[in-house]
Amino acid sequence: MRRQLSTIALLLAWLCANGAVWNVVQVVAWAKMFRDYSAVMPAHEALRITFEGEACNLCHVAQAAQDTAREQLPHDAALGGSDRVVLAFHATPPVVLTAPDFSWPGLVDEAGLTRTDAVPVPPPRA
Repeated sequence: MRRQLSTIALLLAWLCANGAVWNVVQVVAWAKMFRDYSAVMPAHEALRITFEGEACNLCHVAQAAQDTAREQLPHDAALGGSDRVVLAFHATPPVVLTAPDFSWPGLVDEAGLTRTDAVPVPPPRA
């Protein structure tokens, strides 16, 4: 139980640090707008007006908070503000392996080395 609680707390802290709280606020605002609109009109109209219509106060609060959070970030931390992201997508040329074009020294033909001294005939006896 303690491990699960610590995992949930760590996940929540990570989401808060990354600004996901404002995304959750925006989703809550959309759900509230859809609920209010669907009470007086069909669902497809309510959904269209929710995303294309006028933004509510909660939507303005979430957008203002996201803009403020982006302004407070260092320039290098912004998405696309660093060359590291550009280099991560840099295409590298393919690696082509080829066989070497040299041969072993002392080879006369492809069969092997040539013999320089004569073969003893008859074979030596001990």
